[in-house]
Amino acid sequence: MAQRRVTIRDVAAEAKVSTATVSLALNGKGEVDPKTRAKVLKTAEHLGYKANPAARALREGKFGTLGLTIPTFGADPGAEIISLDYYMQLAAGAAGAALDADRPLILVPARDDGSTVTKLRVDGLIVCDPIPDDPYVAACRARGIAVVTVESDIAHPEDPWHVNADNDADTRLLLDHLWDAGARSIAMIAPEPTWAWVQESRDAYLSWCTERNIPPRIEHAALEHLEASARQTATQLLSSTDRPDALLTVADRHADGVARAARDLGLHIPRDLLLASAIDNRSLEFSDPGITALDLRPALRGATAAQLLLGLIDGSDVSGPVILPSILRVRSSTTPPTGKKTRKRSAGRK
Repeated sequence: MAQRRVTIRDVAAEAKVSTATVSLALNGKGEVDPKTRAKVLKTAEHLGYKANPAARALREGKFGTLGLTIPTFGADPGAEIISLDYYMQLAAGAAGAALDADRPLILVPARDDGSTVTKLRVDGLIVCDPIPDDPYVAACRARGIAVVTVESDIAHPEDPWHVNADNDADTRLLLDHLWDAGARSIAMIAPEPTWAWVQESRDAYLSWCTERNIPPRIEHAALEHLEASARQTATQLLSSTDRPDALLTVADRHADGVARAARDLGLHIPRDLLLASAIDNRSLEFSDPGITALDLRPALRGATAAQLLLGLIDGSDVSGPVILPSILRVRSSTTPPTGKKTRKRSAGRK
């Protein structure tokens, strides 16, 4: 049988004071004699009393709930995106941090105009991968709802309330790794730069190529039908007479599509083509060959975003942005068959 929850009536009876006094003492409000307050707090701790989060939120004029929204695309919004390891782990991390603070987290359906915000009963919202002038971010601010983004809003780089990686340093880390592995013609496959992390990755690639005096080559692959889109792009690129000797993919699942295209064309990874991804997932880890990728630690990202949001809601002393380090996971796709060793490093951070 489940143990009965300890209430303020139990604390009041044990401490031999009124329930009103217990309430004031626990909330740190009103005029309560210091000795009485100390006695109430000690009694509450002894009995294992925990405040009811719903009741506390009601007293403070809050809902006691956080929201999380992730991007959607295509005719079946979210069907493919929500299945990605990155977003699943990020959501789990955010939910765990919210629950640790006695606040449930709900997944909010994303709509292009942000109209869902008007129907939300949440104290704050985490917006993953905001688009320029994101309607969800704008709607939250217009209604006084706390908002934190995972990756910055490309239209408002001055906004500090976001959690992200150092995308410039991460991209350079991957490019340096491919160069160290022997690649001299490195192409990038990336979606259109709607999101800040895509734009920052593309910019870093172009700067890196300029510094190395290498002609840049960026090919587009869509964020809809991720693997199929990348497979089609890679097939055209790898069939050209000036085929690159290495490919860097920016979006999730694009590396899977490139690997399939290479197999279709009879190209061996890594003998004929080095391949690396800017986002890790389980399929890259267990594919044959395993594909080198950046571990963005999405669960930590989600938890950190939730903690930052809770700090804003509660008026705690928090600061942003929060830049989290990524980890380079070196696998067989960038290990040349000659046995040449590559350097394994963690990305530098601001």
